[in-house]
Amino acid sequence: MEDVVLRGIAASPGLVIGRVVVIGSPFLQVPSRSDSDDSNIDRWLAARKQVSEELARMAQDGGRDSSSQETALLEAHGMMVMDPGLEESVRKMVADGSSAEGATHDAIEGYAVSMDGLEDEYLRQRSSDVREMGTALLRVLAGQTPFPMANLVSGSVLCAAELGAASLLMLNRTALGGIALETGGPTSHVAILARSWGIPAVLGLAGLLSAVSEGDLVALDGGRGELWVNPAGNERKRLESDAKSYAREKRALAALRDRQALTIDGLDIELLANIAGPQDLEPAVDAGADGVGLFRTEFLVTGRRSLPSEQEQRDSYRQVLEGMKGRPVTVRTFDIGGDKPVPALDLEPEANPFLGYRGIRIGLDRPEILATQFRALIAAAADGLPLRIMVPMVSTMEEVRQAREILVQARSTVGPGSGDRISFGVMVETPAAALLARHIAREVDFFSIGTNDLVQYTMAADRTNDRVAQLYQPFHPAVLQLIGSVSDAATGAGISCGICGEMAGDPRATALLLGLGIRELSMSPGSIPAVKRQIMRTSLALAQQLAHQALEKATASEVNGLVDRFLARHSDRP
Repeated sequence: MEDVVLRGIAASPGLVIGRVVVIGSPFLQVPSRSDSDDSNIDRWLAARKQVSEELARMAQDGGRDSSSQETALLEAHGMMVMDPGLEESVRKMVADGSSAEGATHDAIEGYAVSMDGLEDEYLRQRSSDVREMGTALLRVLAGQTPFPMANLVSGSVLCAAELGAASLLMLNRTALGGIALETGGPTSHVAILARSWGIPAVLGLAGLLSAVSEGDLVALDGGRGELWVNPAGNERKRLESDAKSYAREKRALAALRDRQALTIDGLDIELLANIAGPQDLEPAVDAGADGVGLFRTEFLVTGRRSLPSEQEQRDSYRQVLEGMKGRPVTVRTFDIGGDKPVPALDLEPEANPFLGYRGIRIGLDRPEILATQFRALIAAAADGLPLRIMVPMVSTMEEVRQAREILVQARSTVGPGSGDRISFGVMVETPAAALLARHIAREVDFFSIGTNDLVQYTMAADRTNDRVAQLYQPFHPAVLQLIGSVSDAATGAGISCGICGEMAGDPRATALLLGLGIRELSMSPGSIPAVKRQIMRTSLALAQQLAHQALEKATASEVNGLVDRFLARHSDRP
């Protein structure tokens, strides 16, 4: 048959050619009504027990060579299944006449739908984890195993409508050549696992299962987000050549793991990792990260009906601090608001939550939450582990001073000598904070520029809104001027200034950011090798010239053209 090309979402880079193995979506009958409360609850509790035990077995099974990342992920799924709130919802629905299946479906779907509408891409993708646990429960209620199985041969390309992280962990990854799904995004746990394993993945492939059949030959390009079905002739030869080139490129980047990120003229740049929980530690260490530049702590509160205790928080923070083995860890305090489901806070919906009650505004309005988090962080770093704490969504000097005072009080509560290696900083992600940077710099120990929101707020363009997405321009001169002024303010005050937004992980932006004075870049672990290579190809003097020229431009397209010409001249350096 003629070859077909499908285009989806690039989730994990790499190009592989292999045979299709399909995991079909099982038909699960969901009867809506039932007459027996007791039997339905008993069946549901038994199903929950079986799913929980299977997750625990997988987490503890050393024979599957599970990493700390994967173990933490499975444990988190287990906590999700055993959530008292889920049981409460199911019991209520069953008491109202629902079947065990109907109650499971409705309870899970209600929570998942609330997550589907989140602005935060990482948290939005967690809805797939919720649905996977619901499917596992329904499978057991239908007399099946909790997670689907597949017979993989070496180099297989796994194709499915959807696949959860726990289901993926059940498979023989040594035989897995690539992953193609009709659903999912780059921050889903499947994508995160694929990147950590170095397996190409393309998600969001509409019509995938209609286009492929078991045993088809496919070429999967995880960097471009494309899938070729039964390629032939010259197209197949080209793809085979590209696959070999990618393998060489991968080996070249892997060889940089233990090299310093030095510019041609000897400037050492700190490359850090963005993480969202202890499960992300291993990819960060494996990529050679110099530390953690952004530890998102929202996983501790999202979706919960009660806030985590100080001890629970301390244990999570301690796990990350110890896991980084003396490398610095930068923790962002809870960046929550009306766009994220935190039932424990009973937050009211807002017409525009991204400009509303969120971040440090909640922390200062409910100081006991911020104080508890500060105390947990200080206790976690009590043995002298290097810790940097930063507060998000700052827009006034008063917010900085109030937050710092709460931190001072927390340190006195924990005890003298606690947290001797703790620094206090702010995320610069609002234009107001960027314009006040010279004043704020006198009262903090470091800046971390959150370019995702800084671009969004500077351009007044919601990057999740397709109708204005073209205005979301990280290379816009207005954005670059703010980054440059924040960097200058930090240099003048003798404090560090890094970037933890998506720009940090874009090799096209590397020289520009170095020229603007940035010396710390924090990104997804998988982006570190390519950014490191770009640093090693860059002269600081030339990067500064590039930045100066970019600041003289009037449009983002002019800056992009300038950057493209710069990279074309210097891409052949080692």
